[in-house]
Amino acid sequence: MKVRVNQKSISAKIDKALMQAEDKLKGKLVDIAEDLTVRTPVDTGAYAESFSVVPSSSGGGRRKDSHGKPRNQDVATFRGKALSNMTSDIENLEILENKSISFRNRAPHAAKVEEKYQVFGAAKDRNR
Repeated sequence: MKVRVNQKSISAKIDKALMQAEDKLKGKLVDIAEDLTVRTPVDTGAYAESFSVVPSSSGGGRRKDSHGKPRNQDVATFRGKALSNMTSDIENLEILENKSISFRNRAPHAAKVEEKYQVFGAAKDRNR
């Protein structure tokens, strides 16, 4: 009796499973981005524009300063920009090649916003 292994078929199944896993992970990351977006307060829009989704090993990310920007900006506009930026970051990530992914906000005043509004804290609690 002989058993044949079709390596091409097995490789195709593995690739399909990896693509499905990556799509599911990206979907979860977009859910988290949406949650962060709806919790984001907007005054000048700098905080909203400073969200990034990057590999945890990366030190980068967007950083917008609110100094000199007009206040009382349209909330929907800047929340839309925040979600668009994060979704774009997620789509460009090599999810399976990175051990962990971080949501960041590098605005100079991010710590003050977090202290007052608990944007990341509430999103973290909801998405555990």
